[in-house]
Amino acid sequence: MKKASTFVAFPIDAAAVILITACGLAACGNLPPAPVLKPIEVRDAYTAIPSGRVSWYPQGFDTAPRSLNWGVELEYARGTGRSDQTLGSNEFVSLGGNALQGPQEVHHHADLRYGHLGVTGNQRFGGRVSALEVEWVAGLGFAQLNLVSQSRIAGSPTLSARQEFSGVAFGVGPRWNITDEMALEGRLQLLHFWPSFDESLWYPEIAVRYRPTKTLALRMGYSSMSFDPSKQNGGDSAVRVRISGPFLGLHLVF
Repeated sequence: MKKASTFVAFPIDAAAVILITACGLAACGNLPPAPVLKPIEVRDAYTAIPSGRVSWYPQGFDTAPRSLNWGVELEYARGTGRSDQTLGSNEFVSLGGNALQGPQEVHHHADLRYGHLGVTGNQRFGGRVSALEVEWVAGLGFAQLNLVSQSRIAGSPTLSARQEFSGVAFGVGPRWNITDEMALEGRLQLLHFWPSFDESLWYPEIAVRYRPTKTLALRMGYSSMSFDPSKQNGGDSAVRVRISGPFLGLHLVF
C-alpha cells in the first residue's frame, strides 16, 4: 500500500508544478516594460549665433600676393536652441538626480557658448588666384553648456545642468576677396576637450565679409554648433545639442 500511495503522488505533484509555472508565465506577460533612459536631444535649425572676433598682427597685415601674416586671435560666440522631445510610456530623461517620466512632451532650452585664444596665420596666394587667402588658428578653447528641461505637466520637477569644458581649438578656412571691402569666407572650427579627447565641439560657418575700414569688418552668414558632452554621472541622460542658423559677427583687426 505504501508503494502504491507514493506512486500516485508523483503525477499530482507534476500537475501542480505545471499549473504554477503557467500562472507565472501569464503574470510575467502582463508586466509593464522596463524603464528606458533616453538622451536629451536639442535640435534647433532656426536660431541665431552672434559672434565677435579680435585679431592682432604685431607686424601689420600685408595684402600683397604671396604674403604671410602671423598674429593672435580671440573669439567668442553664443547660440541658444529650443526644442521639444516626446517620451513614451516607459521612457524617461534624467539630470542631476531628477527625472521626467513619460508619456509626455518635454521642452528643452540650451545655451551654448564657445571661445578661443590662439595663434592665427594668413597666407595669400599669388598669380591668378591672388585674391584667395587661407586662414588658420590654433590655441586654447573653452565651451559652456547651460541646459534646462521642463515638463508641461504641473508639479513636475525642472531639470537643469551646467557643464564647462576646455581643450585645444583648431580652425581653418578660405577667404576669396571680391574687392578690397567685400569677401566670401568660410571656416571649420573644432574644440577637443581634455583630459578625454573623445568629446568635441564642431563649429563651421560660411559668411560674407564687409570691411569698410582697415580695423573693422562685419560678417554675415550661416553657422552651426554641434556638441555632445559626456554624462555628469552614471544616472544622467546623455546630451546632444545641434543648433544652427544665421549669424552676425563683428571682427576687429589691429
